[in-house]
Amino acid sequence: MKIISKTTASKSLIWISLTIVISFITWSCEDFVEVDPPNNQLIGAEVFEDANTIDAAFAHIYSQLRDNALTDGSISGTSYLLGHYADELELYSLSFTNAEAFSNHTVLSTDSAVKNWWDTSYNLIYAINSINEGVANSTSISEEDRSRFLGECYFLRGYIHFYLVNLFGEIPYINSTDYRVNQSVSRQSEAIVYQHIIDDFSSAKALFDNIPDGSENFRANFWSASAMLARAYLYNQNWELARDEAEAVILSGNYALELDLNAVFLKNSTETLLQLDAGMPGDNTAEGRTFIFVTAPPPNSAISSYLKNDFEPNDARFSNWLGSISEGSDIYYFPFKYKLNLPTGNTQECSILLRLAELYLITAEANAQLNNIPEAMNYLNAIRERAALAPINSDSQTAVLEAILKERRVELFSELGHRFFDLKRTGKASEVLSPIKPNWDDTHLYFPLPESELILNTNLQPQNSGY
Repeated sequence: MKIISKTTASKSLIWISLTIVISFITWSCEDFVEVDPPNNQLIGAEVFEDANTIDAAFAHIYSQLRDNALTDGSISGTSYLLGHYADELELYSLSFTNAEAFSNHTVLSTDSAVKNWWDTSYNLIYAINSINEGVANSTSISEEDRSRFLGECYFLRGYIHFYLVNLFGEIPYINSTDYRVNQSVSRQSEAIVYQHIIDDFSSAKALFDNIPDGSENFRANFWSASAMLARAYLYNQNWELARDEAEAVILSGNYALELDLNAVFLKNSTETLLQLDAGMPGDNTAEGRTFIFVTAPPPNSAISSYLKNDFEPNDARFSNWLGSISEGSDIYYFPFKYKLNLPTGNTQECSILLRLAELYLITAEANAQLNNIPEAMNYLNAIRERAALAPINSDSQTAVLEAILKERRVELFSELGHRFFDLKRTGKASEVLSPIKPNWDDTHLYFPLPESELILNTNLQPQNSGY
């Protein structure tokens, strides 16, 4: 975890380049329990007197989410590594040591991917808190801009903490740049962290306008905050609030399910709530470069037989969202939601963080848990109908909940760890993974905290059980 040192902070006041300022607040921090107190402001207050420079700071945050953080679509991100940790992907490469450790459940506290998730997340949280404090104290920006920027800070802080608590369990929740607070912070219970996360998303909703901002869903807004509230409530088994938040997004009229499965992951998809700008014109997604392969056997990874066999016959997602390469009688499948692994004339695909189909499935699950079975089936069957599958017709709560979990499996595969988180929150991880993961242990519901952080900050002790 990071905080700015006294020496570095004193230098910041003479850094007048916006590029330097942005990279400074994100990356040039020291580990937060070992430094002297800063004796100056983090960055010059003038940075926060112009909406354009604040927008640029946010652009840098989103670019880090795309390129370096746990939401990165490369082999170091959660979509790829948690696909191996659960039962979505099978590893073929002998050179991807991180992926091998995730696939075999031999992740150690010295694992570089785990450390990167931790470090980049807390660096970004620190930067977000810096923007939050600067915007709150700004005297020149409009009140509309202030509300928009503060709402975005609350959303992003809640979003990153959401992934951290699901990956590591008890973690520090950080909402300040004050070294006096941060140097003594310790891990908090999941319940407390989740309450902070819910408060952040609720604050974001209250600050955002009730209308998408027209930026092609590249920035968080009212509805993305509502969507993450729905997810947080679902994970905490607050079924009524999960249903209400998710259903509000669906009924808002701002988004619609794409009937063409091949349009779901396009840049202009009508069901995308939040996506990450590709960066350069013509660039597409890291997910496309990571998952797509054109030779057999797979040079990297492929869809596991466990996932492939969970698709029902005639599921249109199988033919539209799985690519394949043959070698003799062997057929290898790969995630083909994103279909471009090379630049194009114009950007056609962007990495999606939130999309409407998840909200349908949240509404279905929450209704089923509330024993509103007809309503649950309506939302579940809307997703199945899009996939050319027959509707579920059951009056059994247990059967409908099982059907929803299976639907999440084949709808949300290879997307930011949904499968592992679903197995974990429903208590099915050991049942599903222990027969197929020889090294599985119940302690593997959580990852180890990076050993280097435990050494630097004794307040983070003890290490997660099993490591």
